[in-house]
Amino acid sequence: MSLFKTVIIDDEPLAIDVIGHYLERFPDFELVGSFTDSVEAFNYLKEGHRVDLAFTDIAMPDISGIELVKLSKGPTKFIMTTSYSEYAVESFDLEVVDYLMKPIAFERFAKALERFEKSSSADNVEKLTPSLFVKDGEEYIKIRIDDIDYIQGLKDYAKIVTGNNHCLALKTLKSIEDGLRAYDFMRIHKSYIVPLNKIVQYNGKRVLINNVEVPVGSSYRDRLKQFIQDNGF
Repeated sequence: MSLFKTVIIDDEPLAIDVIGHYLERFPDFELVGSFTDSVEAFNYLKEGHRVDLAFTDIAMPDISGIELVKLSKGPTKFIMTTSYSEYAVESFDLEVVDYLMKPIAFERFAKALERFEKSSSADNVEKLTPSLFVKDGEEYIKIRIDDIDYIQGLKDYAKIVTGNNHCLALKTLKSIEDGLRAYDFMRIHKSYIVPLNKIVQYNGKRVLINNVEVPVGSSYRDRLKQFIQDNGF
């Protein structure tokens, strides 16, 4: 018996055919519907039909894929598909499983389903941790917000550090700052953003995060000091 009820939402019938053909190789997934009209798809989800996973194109008329995710109130998880790389980083706070760039390679498709199954396992029944996607070559790497130690601005790039690892995002520090503000990140230097909950030490000029000293700029010092005082440091 199929474990996961799945739908495909795309205004291109050929794209639906490709994903449907791929799904046939995975017996745990049952395709219960496909929609070329995003409004029809939204109404289907709103009516309470069980849908565990939805593949949705981002650039859809009437209701975009991003709007569809934001409007969805049920337990459905989403994998976004798109032909346009700029859409994949439009929103930092969409708790989607993955982004797939068209044309979708089967190996990349299989990897996305694996991510979905892990997120839906009995050991991970909690809501997906907020994440952001960083472009790496032709793929988008998912980074958990909770894993970020600090972000350093490097001209046109941002270096996102997670423990002993890091990746480079072709984004300005300002755009990342705007996207992460809701998760209690703060700019503490013209070149650094940090998660406030990971600060373990502060001496007026530097903060310590995961045994790494991050500088504090003079123009940012008062704001950080106020936060630390308010939180009983």
